[in-house]
Amino acid sequence: MAGIGFHLQELFKKDYYSSRMKAYSVAGLTTAGPWIVMTITMGILQWIINQFSSITTEEREIFIFSVSYCFIFSQLIFSTQQYTATRYLSDLLYSKKEENVFPLFLGVTKVISVLALLLWIVFYAISPLPFLYKLILLFLFLTTNLIWIILLFLSATKNFKSIAWAFLIGGVTSVLATLLICLNENLLTANVSFSLVLLSAFTFGMILTLFLLMLTLLKTFPECSSKGQFDYLSYFERFPSLFFIGVFYNLGIWACNWVIWFGEGAKIVAGSFIVHPIYDMALFWSYLTILPTMVLIVISIETRFYRKYKLFFNYVNKGGTLAQIRTAKKKMFNVLFQEIQKVLRSQLIITLIVVMTAGPIFRMLSFDEKFIHIFRITAFGAFANGMLLVILLVLLYFEDRKGALYSSFVFFSLNLAGTVILLPGGYQYYGLQLCVWGYRQLCVCDRSTSVLFEFD
Repeated sequence: MAGIGFHLQELFKKDYYSSRMKAYSVAGLTTAGPWIVMTITMGILQWIINQFSSITTEEREIFIFSVSYCFIFSQLIFSTQQYTATRYLSDLLYSKKEENVFPLFLGVTKVISVLALLLWIVFYAISPLPFLYKLILLFLFLTTNLIWIILLFLSATKNFKSIAWAFLIGGVTSVLATLLICLNENLLTANVSFSLVLLSAFTFGMILTLFLLMLTLLKTFPECSSKGQFDYLSYFERFPSLFFIGVFYNLGIWACNWVIWFGEGAKIVAGSFIVHPIYDMALFWSYLTILPTMVLIVISIETRFYRKYKLFFNYVNKGGTLAQIRTAKKKMFNVLFQEIQKVLRSQLIITLIVVMTAGPIFRMLSFDEKFIHIFRITAFGAFANGMLLVILLVLLYFEDRKGALYSSFVFFSLNLAGTVILLPGGYQYYGLQLCVWGYRQLCVCDRSTSVLFEFD
């Protein structure tokens, strides 16, 4: 989150309510922007298309699961580059080599685009959907991947107003385009399905968001050289664990879905998408409940903790006395664990409130009882996942890549194994593996904090 920390610190120096609200908004936007915009946009789109009886259930499902697949697999592809590229970008900014940032962006974009294209070719060969639909899906897939990449780089910019407008304009455009199509359904021909025009409208909004984010990136890093765009690949050899940390963590997030896609209640939509509508939706809503953790940890780490962290390493690198180093170390860890406890406490309260109120709220929204049961379980799993994010961030701050790799591997392997073992139990066991993993995660957290205490 290079760059954002300075901005947040400035906002918190102003002891005004409005400044603090702005700081929380900035942190939320930069850490959870895609989640927020896609969730709100998809929620409104689903509500709109549900108002039109002429849109069949199959057409709605094709559209919704097309977007879901783009989101899931774009995260997986991005994870292969995420931590390595982030480390390289941080080193560039630290060594004040900003002229090499745009070449890095080009290199990451090309690698991820090739991976996305290869995955789409596999989908193209398997899916019986019309060619035009699959082509629009490719545009959406590439656009989603590029948005992930640009957000990685925009963590180094302070032009947060432009980022907010990019997401807002793209989301509103998707909603208005969908509404316009639904209100003029008579204009559709027999060869153009509702799912195609809905996907096109959503893709158009996302492309607009991408275009506006790209403008922000170019304003921030105006030197558009292409020299050395693949230099960052050397970091895969230098820091191989960063690749596996990103891959294991993201595989861990979706491993349970892939297994449950073959369990009770799963189905195949349009011969193209294997899904479990109830579990997939419950898990998606569960992960939305940990957005506060993502915001709070950025604020905690980038404001209070970073100042102590920087002071400690200044004493170490620039010749502080032993007494100064020990005092700075003690203060740094005191602040760190206070902030971790605060994030854990806040998120636990939010999760408990959400779980307790889930029944009446989701019944009012006409959700299935099976959905409510699974959501209550997966919400605790998402809570554990949020704490894993916190621990991974802290471990990487202290260059404990081995610890971060261990944590992400445990997350992946236990989630996968637990889902496979509990799958025959059917609905009543769906999501339980996340809670089991959550308990194990507390042990990992305990081990990780012990390692940090021993940091010398």
